[in-house]
Amino acid sequence: MAALFLVSCQKETNPDAAGRPEFAYNTKAAQLLDMVNKIRQSGCKCDTENMTPVGPLAWNDLLGKAAFLHSEDMNKRNYFDHKSPEGETFVDRAKSVGYNSFTALGENIARGQSTEQEVFNSWIKSKAHCKAIMNGQFKEMGLGRSGNCWTQTFGASK
Repeated sequence: MAALFLVSCQKETNPDAAGRPEFAYNTKAAQLLDMVNKIRQSGCKCDTENMTPVGPLAWNDLLGKAAFLHSEDMNKRNYFDHKSPEGETFVDRAKSVGYNSFTALGENIARGQSTEQEVFNSWIKSKAHCKAIMNGQFKEMGLGRSGNCWTQTFGASK
């Protein structure tokens, strides 16, 4: 039963010309990716620190899968942390889904938000999360949600 659920959550519908899915891993992936890329293009302030514009992120499905699996684990086991109770990190999660060759990797998590706009607003208001979104080393992004647990995973493939 769980395997069927994972398959249905991973299904992407209506990818646009850029190859980003409208819906993936229980999120409106294209909507959040657009919000992220808009702020990356214009630059912003992360708390008091001015962040200059940086290039856009592309959708990466492996990062989406890693993000979703972390959100699902946090939701099912009722914890909220970048590390699993066993000590697994976002680097471990990325590698476990086949994202093995990278030059940069990062993660934002959130809990309690019910929409992509709410989670984006939460991340952009937090200095550390905002700086992750604005990090020019990142070239790709994936996103996953389970219940009210959200994970945004960033990377740069070699």
